Amino acid sequence: MSDLLIFDVLLIRGGIRNPDALFPPVDPAGIKRLLQAILRSTYDALKKDCLVYILLKWAGEGRETSPGSRRFAEERCIPPQFVALADAYWLLDTGSNLAKAISILSDARLNRDYVSKILQALSIPPNTTSQSSPSSPHLTPASATLIVRYVQTAKPPLTEPADISLYALSLAHTSFVSALNYARTFHEGSEMKERVWRELVGWCLMRESLLFSC
Repeated sequence: MSDLLIFDVLLIRGGIRNPDALFPPVDPAGIKRLLQAILRSTYDALKKDCLVYILLKWAGEGRETSPGSRRFAEERCIPPQFVALADAYWLLDTGSNLAKAISILSDARLNRDYVSKILQALSIPPNTTSQSSPSSPHLTPASATLIVRYVQTAKPPLTEPADISLYALSLAHTSFVSALNYARTFHEGSEMKERVWRELVGWCLMRESLLFSC
């Protein structure tokens, strides 16, 4: 599911199969089919409205503030926290303002779903000129900073090994001491502790090899 947008995942969770066949729509008929699929989804009325709200933002020519989506949210009385969460998902999917997305997700009222997808979106910031980390091909200093900020402010539950490893490597980019302290939080002898240590050692060795190759 690494090639899916958060919006795709939301469609799938609502029982809509093959979202790539519906989104993005290429013509008015495609928009109608997608709207019909949303209305037939297993979501309740509020979540269906949230999906339509996100779709209207996509239709707003990529603008962060879309009059059509705002008007729809007001007319449908979508609660502010749901609007904010939808905005954050849209910002992450478009990559237009990842820092703002993190700020929104730091609101304690919002749920902590789709952590892996959010970390994935943050790990590859658009329009970056930084070189990728050799131990994590898509991780740059800029993306590492975003990931650390997200985890430390939004405090999402990190349960997937890949997410934990990504956070550990992001910490190493920003503060290796912090990365070491994070590794020490895992139980001695646990598989996760060993995995994090391997990631950090590999990161150090790769950086050292690059240093001596210069």
